[in-house]
Amino acid sequence: MTDAPDNRPPPRDPLAPLDAHVHLWDTSRRSLPWLPAGHPLRRDFSLRDFSEAADGLPDTILVQADADPLEVTDLLDLAATTPSVLGVVGWFDLLADVQLPQHAKLVGIRCPPADQTDPDALTDPALLRGVRSAADAGLAIDLLLRPPALTGAAWLATAVPDARLVLDHLGNPATADADWLTGLKALADCPNVTVKLSGTAHLPSDTLAELIAVALDLFGSDRLMFGSDWPVCTLSSSRAEVVRRTTELLPAAAHNDVFRGTAQRTYRP
Repeated sequence: MTDAPDNRPPPRDPLAPLDAHVHLWDTSRRSLPWLPAGHPLRRDFSLRDFSEAADGLPDTILVQADADPLEVTDLLDLAATTPSVLGVVGWFDLLADVQLPQHAKLVGIRCPPADQTDPDALTDPALLRGVRSAADAGLAIDLLLRPPALTGAAWLATAVPDARLVLDHLGNPATADADWLTGLKALADCPNVTVKLSGTAHLPSDTLAELIAVALDLFGSDRLMFGSDWPVCTLSSSRAEVVRRTTELLPAAAHNDVFRGTAQRTYRP
Protein backbone atom coordinates (compact mmCIF):
# COMPACT_ATOMS: atom_id res chain seq x y z
CA MET A 1 0.00 0.00 0.00
CA THR A 2 1.44 3.39 -1.02
CA ASP A 3 1.55 6.12 1.60
CA ALA A 4 -0.52 9.24 0.85
CA PRO A 5 1.60 12.23 -0.12
CA ASP A 6 2.53 14.61 2.67
CA ASN A 7 1.11 17.99 1.66
CA ARG A 8 2.14 19.79 4.80
CA PRO A 9 4.50 22.76 4.32
CA PRO A 10 8.13 22.08 5.25
CA PRO A 11 9.19 23.22 8.73
CA ARG A 12 10.33 26.84 8.82
CA ASP A 13 14.05 27.42 9.27
CA PRO A 14 14.40 29.37 12.54
CA LEU A 15 17.40 31.22 11.08
CA ALA A 16 15.75 32.13 7.76
CA PRO A 17 15.67 35.89 7.05
CA LEU A 18 12.89 37.89 8.67
CA ASP A 19 11.73 40.95 6.70
CA ALA A 20 10.95 43.64 9.27
CA HIS A 21 9.56 46.28 6.91
CA VAL A 22 6.85 45.36 4.39
CA HIS A 23 3.85 47.41 3.24
CA LEU A 24 0.57 46.17 1.81
CA TRP A 25 -2.36 48.27 0.62
CA ASP A 26 -5.67 48.17 -1.19
CA THR A 27 -6.28 51.47 -2.98
CA SER A 28 -10.03 51.04 -2.64
CA ARG A 29 -9.64 51.14 1.16
CA ARG A 30 -6.67 53.48 1.68
CA SER A 31 -6.25 57.16 0.79
CA LEU A 32 -2.41 57.10 0.68
CA PRO A 33 -1.99 60.86 0.14
CA TRP A 34 1.77 60.43 -0.31
CA LEU A 35 1.06 58.60 -3.60
CA PRO A 36 -0.38 61.06 -6.16
CA ALA A 37 -2.53 59.96 -9.07
CA GLY A 38 -0.45 58.28 -11.75
CA HIS A 39 2.33 57.26 -9.34
CA PRO A 40 3.67 53.78 -10.21
CA LEU A 41 2.97 52.57 -6.67
CA ARG A 42 -0.64 53.76 -6.70
CA ARG A 43 -2.06 50.29 -7.23
CA ASP A 44 -2.89 47.36 -4.99
CA PHE A 45 -0.14 45.34 -3.31
CA SER A 46 -1.32 42.16 -1.61
CA LEU A 47 0.28 39.46 0.50
CA ARG A 48 0.14 37.20 -2.56
CA ASP A 49 2.08 39.82 -4.55
CA PHE A 50 4.69 39.98 -1.81
CA SER A 51 4.98 36.21 -1.68
CA GLU A 52 5.65 36.15 -5.43
CA ALA A 53 8.25 38.91 -5.12
CA ALA A 54 9.96 37.08 -2.25
CA ASP A 55 9.77 33.63 -3.91
CA GLY A 56 7.73 32.36 -1.00
CA LEU A 57 6.35 34.10 2.07
CA PRO A 58 9.09 34.90 4.61
CA ASP A 59 8.52 35.77 8.23
CA THR A 60 7.37 39.37 8.04
CA ILE A 61 6.55 42.50 10.00
CA LEU A 62 3.89 44.60 8.27
CA VAL A 63 4.30 48.36 8.69
CA GLN A 64 1.74 51.15 8.32
CA ALA A 65 1.51 53.07 5.05
CA ASP A 66 -1.48 55.30 5.79
CA ALA A 67 -2.51 57.50 8.72
CA ASP A 68 -5.72 55.52 9.12
CA PRO A 69 -6.71 53.44 12.17
CA LEU A 70 -8.78 51.20 9.89
CA GLU A 71 -5.55 50.13 8.19
CA VAL A 72 -4.43 48.66 11.50
CA THR A 73 -7.59 46.57 11.68
CA ASP A 74 -7.09 45.29 8.13
CA LEU A 75 -3.45 44.36 8.76
CA LEU A 76 -4.21 42.65 12.07
CA ASP A 77 -7.03 40.65 10.47
CA LEU A 78 -4.58 39.48 7.83
CA ALA A 79 -1.90 38.70 10.40
CA ALA A 80 -4.36 36.66 12.47
CA THR A 81 -4.79 34.18 9.61
CA THR A 82 -1.18 34.23 8.33
CA PRO A 83 1.39 32.55 10.61
CA SER A 84 4.35 34.04 8.74
CA VAL A 85 3.15 37.57 9.50
CA LEU A 86 4.75 37.80 12.90
CA GLY A 87 3.55 41.27 13.74
CA VAL A 88 2.06 44.60 12.68
CA VAL A 89 3.41 48.09 13.26
CA GLY A 90 0.23 50.12 12.97
CA TRP A 91 -0.72 53.79 12.90
CA PHE A 92 -2.22 55.42 15.97
CA ASP A 93 -2.18 59.12 16.70
CA LEU A 94 0.38 59.36 19.47
CA LEU A 95 -0.46 63.04 19.90
CA ALA A 96 -3.99 62.16 20.98
CA ASP A 97 -5.17 60.33 24.06
CA VAL A 98 -6.16 57.12 22.28
CA GLN A 99 -6.87 53.71 23.72
CA LEU A 100 -4.35 51.27 22.27
CA PRO A 101 -5.95 47.91 21.43
CA GLN A 102 -4.60 44.65 22.72
CA HIS A 103 -3.83 42.14 19.98
CA ALA A 104 -1.33 39.31 19.95
CA LYS A 105 0.22 40.54 16.71
CA LEU A 106 0.19 44.28 17.34
CA VAL A 107 3.89 44.78 18.07
CA GLY A 108 4.50 48.44 17.33
CA ILE A 109 3.25 51.90 16.40
CA ARG A 110 4.39 54.35 13.74
CA CYS A 111 3.08 57.91 13.80
CA PRO A 112 5.45 60.07 11.70
CA PRO A 113 5.63 63.77 12.60
CA ALA A 114 4.24 66.23 10.08
CA ASP A 115 7.75 67.63 9.60
CA GLN A 116 10.23 64.75 9.57
CA THR A 117 13.17 67.18 9.59
CA ASP A 118 12.23 69.05 12.78
CA PRO A 119 13.99 67.80 15.94
CA ASP A 120 11.60 69.82 18.11
CA ALA A 121 8.68 67.67 16.86
CA LEU A 122 10.13 64.84 18.95
CA THR A 123 9.98 66.91 22.14
CA ASP A 124 6.26 67.70 21.98
CA PRO A 125 4.77 66.90 25.42
CA ALA A 126 1.77 65.22 23.76
CA LEU A 127 4.08 62.92 21.76
CA LEU A 128 6.03 62.17 24.90
CA ARG A 129 2.82 61.04 26.63
CA GLY A 130 1.87 58.91 23.62
CA VAL A 131 5.26 57.21 23.46
CA ARG A 132 5.09 56.48 27.18
CA SER A 133 1.64 54.94 26.72
CA ALA A 134 2.91 52.78 23.85
CA ALA A 135 5.90 51.69 25.91
CA ASP A 136 3.64 50.84 28.86
CA ALA A 137 1.54 48.74 26.46
CA GLY A 138 4.65 46.79 25.46
CA LEU A 139 4.77 48.19 21.92
CA ALA A 140 7.82 49.30 19.94
CA ILE A 141 7.74 52.72 18.27
CA ASP A 142 9.01 53.11 14.71
CA LEU A 143 10.44 56.54 13.84
CA LEU A 144 10.24 57.81 10.26
CA LEU A 145 12.60 60.78 10.25
CA ARG A 146 15.14 62.72 8.19
CA PRO A 147 18.72 63.35 9.39
CA PRO A 148 18.14 66.84 10.90
CA ALA A 149 15.54 65.38 13.29
CA LEU A 150 17.71 62.58 14.69
CA THR A 151 18.98 64.63 17.61
CA GLY A 152 15.36 65.11 18.66
CA ALA A 153 14.89 61.33 18.52
CA ALA A 154 17.89 60.91 20.84
CA TRP A 155 16.23 63.30 23.30
CA LEU A 156 13.04 61.25 23.10
CA ALA A 157 14.95 58.01 23.69
CA THR A 158 16.54 59.49 26.79
CA ALA A 159 13.24 60.92 28.05
CA VAL A 160 11.48 57.52 27.74
CA PRO A 161 14.21 54.97 28.44
CA ASP A 162 11.72 52.09 28.62
CA ALA A 163 10.51 52.73 25.05
CA ARG A 164 11.85 50.48 22.30
CA LEU A 165 12.51 52.95 19.47
CA VAL A 166 13.24 51.80 15.92
CA LEU A 167 14.80 54.23 13.45
CA ASP A 168 13.40 53.33 10.04
CA HIS A 169 15.45 53.51 6.84
CA LEU A 170 18.71 54.36 8.63
CA GLY A 171 17.24 57.82 9.19
CA ASN A 172 16.83 58.42 5.42
CA PRO A 173 20.34 59.71 4.65
CA ALA A 174 21.45 60.49 1.11
CA THR A 175 25.09 60.35 2.24
CA ALA A 176 26.99 60.09 5.50
CA ASP A 177 26.80 63.84 6.00
CA ALA A 178 27.27 65.82 9.22
CA ASP A 179 23.57 65.89 10.18
CA TRP A 180 23.25 62.14 9.84
CA LEU A 181 26.51 61.30 11.60
CA THR A 182 25.77 63.63 14.51
CA GLY A 183 22.26 62.27 14.93
CA LEU A 184 23.25 58.64 14.57
CA LYS A 185 26.03 58.99 17.14
CA ALA A 186 23.57 60.56 19.58
CA LEU A 187 21.11 57.70 19.04
CA ALA A 188 23.83 55.10 19.46
CA ASP A 189 24.34 56.37 23.00
CA CYS A 190 20.72 55.38 23.76
CA PRO A 191 20.54 51.62 24.42
CA ASN A 192 16.79 51.55 23.72
CA VAL A 193 17.24 52.48 20.03
CA THR A 194 17.65 50.05 17.15
CA VAL A 195 18.19 50.93 13.50
CA LYS A 196 16.44 49.38 10.53
CA LEU A 197 18.49 48.73 7.38
CA SER A 198 15.57 49.51 5.11
CA GLY A 199 14.61 52.06 2.48
CA THR A 200 18.04 51.69 0.85
CA ALA A 201 17.20 50.42 -2.64
CA HIS A 202 17.79 53.82 -4.27
CA LEU A 203 21.26 54.32 -2.79
CA PRO A 204 24.45 53.69 -4.80
CA SER A 205 26.32 50.64 -3.52
CA ASP A 206 29.35 52.60 -2.34
CA THR A 207 27.15 55.01 -0.36
CA LEU A 208 25.16 52.15 1.16
CA ALA A 209 28.37 50.36 2.09
CA GLU A 210 29.58 53.44 3.98
CA LEU A 211 26.25 53.95 5.76
CA ILE A 212 26.01 50.32 6.84
CA ALA A 213 29.62 50.31 8.03
CA VAL A 214 28.99 53.39 10.20
CA ALA A 215 25.76 51.96 11.62
CA LEU A 216 27.38 48.62 12.38
CA ASP A 217 30.32 50.30 14.11
CA LEU A 218 28.05 52.52 16.23
CA PHE A 219 25.24 50.10 17.08
CA GLY A 220 26.65 46.61 16.63
CA SER A 221 24.71 43.88 14.86
CA ASP A 222 22.47 43.28 17.88
CA ARG A 223 20.85 46.71 17.35
CA LEU A 224 20.44 46.49 13.56
CA MET A 225 17.65 44.76 11.65
CA PHE A 226 16.82 44.23 7.98
CA GLY A 227 13.69 45.41 6.17
CA SER A 228 13.16 45.33 2.41
CA ASP A 229 10.68 48.25 2.32
CA TRP A 230 8.72 46.31 -0.30
CA PRO A 231 6.99 47.48 -2.51
CA VAL A 232 8.61 50.93 -2.27
CA CYS A 233 11.96 49.31 -3.05
CA THR A 234 10.63 48.29 -6.48
CA LEU A 235 10.96 51.90 -7.64
CA SER A 236 14.71 51.22 -7.76
CA SER A 237 15.32 47.47 -7.73
CA SER A 238 13.86 44.08 -6.95
CA ARG A 239 13.46 42.83 -3.40
CA ALA A 240 15.95 40.07 -4.18
CA GLU A 241 18.55 42.70 -5.05
CA VAL A 242 17.89 44.55 -1.79
CA VAL A 243 18.45 41.32 0.16
CA ARG A 244 21.58 40.50 -1.85
CA ARG A 245 23.21 43.90 -1.39
CA THR A 246 22.50 44.04 2.33
CA THR A 247 23.78 40.52 2.82
CA GLU A 248 27.02 41.18 0.94
CA LEU A 249 27.71 44.45 2.79
CA LEU A 250 27.48 42.82 6.22
CA PRO A 251 30.02 40.45 7.76
CA ALA A 252 28.71 36.91 8.07
CA ALA A 253 28.88 37.15 11.86
CA ALA A 254 26.22 39.89 11.77
CA HIS A 255 23.67 38.01 9.67
CA ASN A 256 21.79 36.18 12.43
CA ASP A 257 21.16 39.41 14.32
CA VAL A 258 20.36 41.64 11.35
CA PHE A 259 18.21 39.18 9.46
CA ARG A 260 16.29 37.77 12.43
CA GLY A 261 17.43 38.14 16.01
CA THR A 262 17.19 41.91 16.44
CA ALA A 263 13.69 42.08 15.00
CA GLN A 264 12.53 39.20 17.19
CA ARG A 265 13.88 40.90 20.30
CA THR A 266 12.49 44.31 19.37
CA TYR A 267 9.05 43.41 18.01
CA ARG A 268 8.03 41.14 20.81
CA PRO A 269 4.37 41.18 21.89
